[in-house]
Amino acid sequence: MSGQPPNPELDEALIELHQYLSDAVAPLIVADSVQLLMKYPPEVVANAIRAWTGAQYRRGAAAAVPVSDYLYHTLKKIHMMAEFNLVPREPLEVYLAGLRPLILALCPQEDRAMLLENLGRLGEAPASISQAQNIFRQAPTEGSGPRASASAAGGGGASVAGGGGSSSGDVVAVSDKAARGLHRFSLLLERLEAQGGLAGGGAPAPTGSGVPAPSLLPSAGANEALVFAARSSQSGTELEAYLARLKAMGLEAGTDNIFRALAQTLPGWVMPTLPAAPGAAPAPAPETGALGAMRRIITDAEDPVETGRRFQQMVKAGIERFNEGSLPQAVSMLELAERLTTQKRVDAGTVELVRRKLGETLDGDQLKKFTEKPEQHAQLRQVLQFFTQTRPEGLLEELPREQKRDRRRLILALLEVHGAPTRSAAFEALSRVPGTAVGEEEWFYRRNLVYLLRRIPRTPEASFEDESDVVLRHAQLGLPLLLVKESVATLAQYKDERAEQGLTQLLFELEAMLGQQEKAPYEPKDLRALLDRVAATLGKLPAPRARRALIEHAGKKQPLLGDTMARIAELSGQDMSEDTETVDQLLALLKANLPFKLLGMTLRQNDQSLVRVIEALSGTPSAAVRRALEEVVSRFAGQDTGKAAAKALAGFDKPKPAAAGAAEAAAAAAPAPSLQGDLDVFGLPALLQSLAESSASGTLTLRGPKGGAVFGTVTLREGKLQEIERGHLRNEDAFYQLFERPVQGQFAFVKGSPPESETSLREILPLTLEAMRRYDELQEATVLVPDTVFLERTDVRPTPHPSEKDGSLLQALWERATQGGTPLDFEATVASDSYRIRRALAHWVEEGALKIRAAEAAAGPS
Repeated sequence: MSGQPPNPELDEALIELHQYLSDAVAPLIVADSVQLLMKYPPEVVANAIRAWTGAQYRRGAAAAVPVSDYLYHTLKKIHMMAEFNLVPREPLEVYLAGLRPLILALCPQEDRAMLLENLGRLGEAPASISQAQNIFRQAPTEGSGPRASASAAGGGGASVAGGGGSSSGDVVAVSDKAARGLHRFSLLLERLEAQGGLAGGGAPAPTGSGVPAPSLLPSAGANEALVFAARSSQSGTELEAYLARLKAMGLEAGTDNIFRALAQTLPGWVMPTLPAAPGAAPAPAPETGALGAMRRIITDAEDPVETGRRFQQMVKAGIERFNEGSLPQAVSMLELAERLTTQKRVDAGTVELVRRKLGETLDGDQLKKFTEKPEQHAQLRQVLQFFTQTRPEGLLEELPREQKRDRRRLILALLEVHGAPTRSAAFEALSRVPGTAVGEEEWFYRRNLVYLLRRIPRTPEASFEDESDVVLRHAQLGLPLLLVKESVATLAQYKDERAEQGLTQLLFELEAMLGQQEKAPYEPKDLRALLDRVAATLGKLPAPRARRALIEHAGKKQPLLGDTMARIAELSGQDMSEDTETVDQLLALLKANLPFKLLGMTLRQNDQSLVRVIEALSGTPSAAVRRALEEVVSRFAGQDTGKAAAKALAGFDKPKPAAAGAAEAAAAAAPAPSLQGDLDVFGLPALLQSLAESSASGTLTLRGPKGGAVFGTVTLREGKLQEIERGHLRNEDAFYQLFERPVQGQFAFVKGSPPESETSLREILPLTLEAMRRYDELQEATVLVPDTVFLERTDVRPTPHPSEKDGSLLQALWERATQGGTPLDFEATVASDSYRIRRALAHWVEEGALKIRAAEAAAGPS
């Protein structure tokens, strides 16, 4: 690259690649850098790989590892970006095809044939994620000669107190991973059999789940085994090996039950989409753990028919979670189904069949429940959008045919959840002029469409004039009364001249129609009720002509029209101080209704009419109005008229928020939650991301259900983490624990700059991704070493977990474990998050340094 101008962006990408090859950063972090490097000639990355490989030998940590293994490791790591769906597969394959000859040229001659063959199988190899300092080793080929062997993982007899295992690097072959997985699976089955966890059929399938009525779901222990098998296997062959053992033990280990078991282990939140680079689409959260297992089960099927069958099973399992009230879990599974569809991993015909048929099995009660919580509408929309029947077009097609009132209400609520797409479709349908022979069903359908226009907020690009014209066409007298009423109410949102003119004309037409009742299409009481609605809508319009039309109508004291003066009170919410002509009209009406003297006698008029005029003026604190009301108070104190005028004057004198006194200002400045709600509705990841994106400063307090005790606090400064507490844990350990041991409860965020602290600020997103990874892996470790079993030491010497470098933590945990107790006991006293504690315990159980006490294994719950 000599002679080239500096390129900081390229240099940073190469640094991140080096860190990724050394397992110093996660795949997600380096995805953008890999895509950037793919734009440069392969020689750029080849030179970086040569430098990285040489550095391994210069550090003296690679004596037992051949150069060819390091070269294989680098291409395997790059290829994993496609396996994790972080980089598009096809462009990456093309790029690797150009990079492969350059890497082969770096390989010693004696190992080149073996490296070539192993690189050719990259796309077929099971996805295996190396831990820190792990190297992906090649499978020897026939005639390749003897291989250098690596030292045992973990440094063999390293003591627990030594803290960190072998410093020369752990070398793990794929076959070793498979053997280790089978060993862990055997330990799990031994425990479950000792507890009787695989015996019996389990509970009946839930209603509406799509499972035949006589079927029994697997027991809790069987579910643990199914989940462990699905998560641990990295290929279809490995999964079949696991399932064969379960079938031999008499367990029904079909893929449908596997999807159900995996679904129940998903977290109770949906990971928000990750921030995207400028001009790029937001990236989905990485698929790990249960979701990754679901993907493998579907895509590993060689027969397209079997792939489609498994895809359908997964969607059914997601619907079951929805019908049981677990909306986030259902959303996570349907998001995966959508990605598989977009990536064309499933036959299009199968996908279309699933979309059309399975939406019918969504439980109506759960749909209604979720529509009643606006904060859950975003997730509910994701479920509705997946199925043809529950998209706006499907619901609008069903609406006019539905005869049951409750179902129609649900359809309207679901359409409202869809928001803007529904509003656009409703407006388009209303814009079509109906034919001459229109039945009652069509008019009733149009009434529902007008209702949706009223309920769903307008988008900025919507035209007032176009919409008000369409709605006015449905407010014509002679059309069904319910349609006209709905249209009049909807016109209140249009503040344009057409709506004003149309409503004014409708007011006059109703007056005329009441004068000729024999020709009216409605009953007199219905006409008067419609007049009330037209007046209420006119009273909400800020147009002077609308107000004057209403005042003119109020002055027509004709019994046939009903209480015209009552309708004028609709102006009470408007400040008409600038509209002097309208104010003068109202003051004249006020004067005309005041009592007057005739031949020395005071003649009273309708006090109630006078009160209505005063109410109409109550939002207009002009000098003329104030003088008129003060005169009414002085003349009619103690009467209804005087009381109404006094109330209006008191409203004028009420301090505005901007002019509040010291007490009001102090109250406004007092700490109050600026954001609060239920954690199980918002989801902790989405909540934290929202605070990060808004650069919020303040304190997030987490409480138990129904305002219970505080179990965690998070202090933020400008969208970054400053202090975190969770029980006896602090900072990063506490942050991870909030995810690893989620609690259903409430949250409240109070804005305000936190006190200065020496603690460095941390970005939320990287910690959130790591916390979710830990949550995912904790599930697997917990299956191997459950919460409530009792552990005891054996004669086997413990070794440190290969990825745990904190010797003091391991020493404290080992000392606590040798005193007896359950994993939950250890988590309550050892200062670390559950994932690191349970990972170490599972490692010691796996190598035989700890064992589950037999009595508790036989009697305790799994």
